[in-house]
Amino acid sequence: MKLRLYLFALAALFLSFQIEDPFNTKLREPFILPNGVTKNDYLPNTVIIKLKQTQAKSINSMGVPARTQLEKKGINIVKMDALFPNTTSNNKSAGTFALGPKNELNQIYIATYEGSNSIEEVINTLQQDAQVEYAEPSYIHYTHATPNDPFLNSQTHFTRMQVSQAWDIAQSAANILVAIVDSGSDLDHEDLAANIYYNQADPINGRDDDGDGFVDNFAGWDFVGLSATTMIPDNNPNVTSDSTQHGVHVSGLVSAVTNNAKGIASIARDAKLLIVKTGADNNARAIYKGYEGIKYAVDMGAKIINCSWGSSASGQFGQEIINYAVSSGALIIASAGNDNNNVPNYPASYPGVISVSAVANNDVKSSFSNYGDKVDIAAPGTSILSTLNNGRYGYMSGTSMSAPLVSSAAALLWAMRPDLTGEQIGEHLRMASDPINDLNANHFDWLGKGRVNVLNAIQNKYYSVRFENPIIQDPSNGSRLPGVELALYFDFKNYLDPVDGLHVQISSVSPFLEVLTPSASIGNLASLGIRKQVGPIRVRVLPNAPANREVSLKLNYTANGTSFTASEVFTFEIALDYLNVNINKISTTFASNGRLGYSKADGKGGLGFVYRDESMLYEASLLIGKSSTQVSNNTRNEGNYNEDFVKVINASKVALSDADFEATATFNDEKAMSPLNLIVKSKIQAYEKAPFDKFVLLNYEIINNGLTDLEGIYTGMFVDWDLDVSNNNATQYDPVNKMGYVYAMRNKDFPYGGVKLLSLNTDPIYAPFSYQRAGDPLADGKFTQMEKFAALRDGISLTQLGTTGNGLDVMYIIGSGPYKIPAGKSVTVSYAFLAGDNLNDLQQVSQQAQLKYTENIEKQAEKENVSANSLGQNYPNPVQSLTQIPLKLVERTVVKLQLTDLQGRVIKTLVNTTLDAGLHLIPFNAQGIPAGVYIYEVKAGSYKKALKMVVVK
Repeated sequence: MKLRLYLFALAALFLSFQIEDPFNTKLREPFILPNGVTKNDYLPNTVIIKLKQTQAKSINSMGVPARTQLEKKGINIVKMDALFPNTTSNNKSAGTFALGPKNELNQIYIATYEGSNSIEEVINTLQQDAQVEYAEPSYIHYTHATPNDPFLNSQTHFTRMQVSQAWDIAQSAANILVAIVDSGSDLDHEDLAANIYYNQADPINGRDDDGDGFVDNFAGWDFVGLSATTMIPDNNPNVTSDSTQHGVHVSGLVSAVTNNAKGIASIARDAKLLIVKTGADNNARAIYKGYEGIKYAVDMGAKIINCSWGSSASGQFGQEIINYAVSSGALIIASAGNDNNNVPNYPASYPGVISVSAVANNDVKSSFSNYGDKVDIAAPGTSILSTLNNGRYGYMSGTSMSAPLVSSAAALLWAMRPDLTGEQIGEHLRMASDPINDLNANHFDWLGKGRVNVLNAIQNKYYSVRFENPIIQDPSNGSRLPGVELALYFDFKNYLDPVDGLHVQISSVSPFLEVLTPSASIGNLASLGIRKQVGPIRVRVLPNAPANREVSLKLNYTANGTSFTASEVFTFEIALDYLNVNINKISTTFASNGRLGYSKADGKGGLGFVYRDESMLYEASLLIGKSSTQVSNNTRNEGNYNEDFVKVINASKVALSDADFEATATFNDEKAMSPLNLIVKSKIQAYEKAPFDKFVLLNYEIINNGLTDLEGIYTGMFVDWDLDVSNNNATQYDPVNKMGYVYAMRNKDFPYGGVKLLSLNTDPIYAPFSYQRAGDPLADGKFTQMEKFAALRDGISLTQLGTTGNGLDVMYIIGSGPYKIPAGKSVTVSYAFLAGDNLNDLQQVSQQAQLKYTENIEKQAEKENVSANSLGQNYPNPVQSLTQIPLKLVERTVVKLQLTDLQGRVIKTLVNTTLDAGLHLIPFNAQGIPAGVYIYEVKAGSYKKALKMVVVK
């Protein structure tokens, strides 16, 4: 059961040497639809909204700020209803468990709106309101089954699970209520009718006799009705056609009537079925109201809730409903998905849910089944016989079939062990499963603990320990860079019987991660006991780790001598190739490939550019061109993106800087079709205090790494601002400040965004674009090399665009050129990315950026014009891991810098080469060196000096 909490970076990682905060409270990350989710995967013009405090059920409950911003964008909320208006307590609780510190489900609303704006824009506008805790689409999920064969009177999957033997011990689960949250069921089926649950407190009389908000929900509830278009709920959860009989098949697998001389048998035999229909009569696979159905099932007293559906879309709403169910004592069992990949499906992958994969009758992974570290258990899922609509029987395959087999086993177990909680039932089943790794070498540890075994679960005693709340301590400012040592901390929870002498062995199952702390001793843990913050467990990211690589650690548990053994996997990313910058009023991302805002194409891998909680930037990237066939860039092209610039040195923070935040990265253009043979050293600087707190400075040193001079070189930044309604923007060029800026035509209160050319060594470039303008280079959806170079070469062709009517979706290139770069030499271009409350404010910010840039140039000149060699104190000191040693040289010379212990023994040679004149910040990683006092000594020509460094652990 995934009760451990994974670190989801909802905003910026703290960029200092400290434990990473998984939730940045300073900034709300702009909402972007999950990968793979299209407009067909959520209800149109519909959003789920949670308010931070209970409000009146009306449109005005959103408060003036969000409503005003929505109306300015042409968005009109036409209806807003409390999603769970009767939530004061769980009416017929699955157990005796409290809901936790506070039940906040009555703060969740569903809103429909009018307007053609994208759902991302609507949600990001809603999230501007401080009253809004979250907003997200009303996702559509899909069932995980396909029809297979005609009816055959056999249930061979029972053999592997030892069901018949289990029946010799336990035969009845009549007191267990299992909810089928699905497409509906066949309430009159000969093999289901006797096991259908009927709510005697609300007979069919046109009144809500039990006061639960559902009139005449005697036989269950239908949340959708005929069509998702009308979405009219009713009290008839029967399916109306064979095309929607998925829920009928699932119902039979959970609790077909057994020993009735008809049809099939079920593991749970006589468990009661609560039918909750969450799909439409006219759609075979879509589940529209799955989470609402889970909430209903909990309130009706269901102990087990089966969800044979899901999608890759996750959100806070789904997790909140799962938390509600778990805290109420219910057990949720869900199918892992049928995509034959390790992409997490939800709700199965939420913490608190038992995720079920599928195997064939020989225990080999079913060809369709999903897999991964979030899967808990496997069950047969290929060619499974069960009930169908209109009293029929037939076969289906899918993880949709596997999940209800586990639900049925859980019901039988719970009838035998009423003393256990829902989460304990799930863990007991998981630990009782038969191992199948040897039969699935290509999916070792990825199908769950094993394949469910009912007999084992019924007759044996088990232990279960799992990790929760992993924390990663990273000295490389959140980047988990190659070569660094990470410190991991885990909470460990014991779910079942007490364990003595718990020991954890840690190993890497990835080639790019080395475990330095291979074991940890936890000691004794009582049932449901937790040992918090066990660590540090140290691991090292290997120097050859690829960027943004997913890696896994295997945790092997032993306790009670050797009577308890188990394992699980912890997965996370390393070698991140970008840094989030969140030091002042601007929040953005500095990438290692010439991009700003996002490291990846199409608005992925970063924060964008955020000011006043407004997400303002879609794309920003560097271009360097020499001709219509030689333009190196990572900008959009003919339907996709160029990826010419390749990281050479990862983005990393500079420890010793005059700026409050400074980071550098290096890349080249080796992936270009016709490379210019460039190396680009990039740098970003940001300042915390006014008047320098509304911009970041970008610096690009462009080095000619070839053997011949480069002439006629132009360079610029392509910037696509999206302010307020992106189609209603305008851009203008300010020649006094050498600044291109954008503003919202229909919302004068929206902030301005701009890019200022700081370097003054050649003529400026400003070229605006809009694909909505006839004859525009982007009008055909392409941006060719020829068009890019023409924009760079032509200087200032237009000074404004979109300034009439309601505006356009605008973007521009701002830059400079031409340059001559001799072989082995470089030119430097610098920009400021700015935000302001209005044009006057933006212009003031641009002038402050110019002042700071000029000040930095003067300081750098002073540093480079040194009169004597100088070795400075390393910073930070004492050092735990990364530090920098400053060295100033008056002339180019051979330098040797060594670290020794107090006995003079050389620990490491840091530099042994020729260095140019100027200031050098020499990095040193002290990881792996014992704590103590050390000496670092430099020899540069006749200059010698030694200083002390203190290493702590």
